Amino acid sequence: MADEPQTAADGKAREGFFSELSRSALKKTLAPLVATAATAGTTYLTRKTTQIWQENVLPKIREKGGLKAFAKDALEQATSQVPGGRGSVVLRGPAERLGDEQPGANAGSRETEQPSGKSAEAQRPDMQREKEREERRRRRQQRQRALEQSGST
Repeated sequence: MADEPQTAADGKAREGFFSELSRSALKKTLAPLVATAATAGTTYLTRKTTQIWQENVLPKIREKGGLKAFAKDALEQATSQVPGGRGSVVLRGPAERLGDEQPGANAGSRETEQPSGKSAEAQRPDMQREKEREERRRRRQQRQRALEQSGST
């Protein structure tokens, strides 16, 4: 009888050990599979979102006359859905601000917009950036010429 409790304890210890061992092996086996599945899912969602944006959303924004006009229209529709009160006032303010156009600007015409869709003020940093790029390109060319001359002697 003294042997029975000992064998029962040994059996439980062995079962616990093998259970823990199999659980550990399972985790080590499944971790890379789960990571791969998560990466594949994220990649798919990113591609699908981009596709939906290009095929469905962007044409509607362009049809409305640009992002500003699209946002103004969306805010006006939301304002009409909200019954009078504070919510309506909160939504009406940004819609009115979006409706304020610069003098002489034609919101519906894509020909008057800058190629990048930015205002002249927003393009100033772009012009500065372009000058810096040109300067870096010029310096690279000078270094390349110096290397070629030193290699030929």
